[in-house]
Amino acid sequence: MVVTMDGTMHHLFQTSDMKGRSIATTFTGFCSYHDKTVFQEIEDKEFVASEKQIFLITYRTMAWHYHKKQVQTNATCIQYEKMFEKGYNLGESDDFIEYLGALKLGLEDNEIEKQRFDDALLEENYCVTNSLVWEIPYEINFAVSMMTELEYDILGNRINDMEKDENTKKLYLNIFPAKDKSFCIWSWLNYNDSFYVPFSNQFLKLSVVDRENYFNNNLPRWTDSIVISPRLWKKWGSAIQEAFITHANFDILYRQMEAEKNDYAYQYMDTPWNLFENDSDTE
Repeated sequence: MVVTMDGTMHHLFQTSDMKGRSIATTFTGFCSYHDKTVFQEIEDKEFVASEKQIFLITYRTMAWHYHKKQVQTNATCIQYEKMFEKGYNLGESDDFIEYLGALKLGLEDNEIEKQRFDDALLEENYCVTNSLVWEIPYEINFAVSMMTELEYDILGNRINDMEKDENTKKLYLNIFPAKDKSFCIWSWLNYNDSFYVPFSNQFLKLSVVDRENYFNNNLPRWTDSIVISPRLWKKWGSAIQEAFITHANFDILYRQMEAEKNDYAYQYMDTPWNLFENDSDTE
């Protein structure tokens, strides 16, 4: 079993849930045949961070988010139809129209990204992605696969303006354990090099402690798809578990504080949890 911040339920507030490993880590957007044939390089072979493997792990992350956005948009449209049948016209709600419009705009934006990836996959043009790989010398007890439109880099420089940018610059992050080590991979389509090469260089300049702290603070805010080993989750205890979930739900508050200070640069802030705890240190 694993503990996962559930990325399929679309909760207004994030929570955690216990799931079997195969359920929590399986993406059902591909048929079994294509899932096997397309991703064989990362499913059946040792991960060595080759150009093809990084492309494929990035492609699968993109596809998962694209599928998730489709499901979310379709569910919202179904909600509208069901409410209309009951005599409630959500089309008269400005908030609902704005929300649905934002979902459709995001889906269109992802369509552009998906087309670039699809063309590269068909042409076996794996060099369209650029990346930074941080190899961790032990097996971590969590995993993340996420796509984000990073708004600010580590120094606080603007990358994406979510209110003004029509096409956002997408960044992909995969962190996962392998045999006797783990990998943290930032990746992006190389037409975004001017934004994410500087960001990756900033990340490389951070000490290991700062890299871990950067993720401990930001991952709960960034994504609802964190998978955590029950061993680590239970070790934290209920107080730290609750603090972790609360942190995930306070993103709006943190945004307001950052806006008031007009300071978006990374600053070290202690967290009671450490996703990067090394079990071997206590053995």
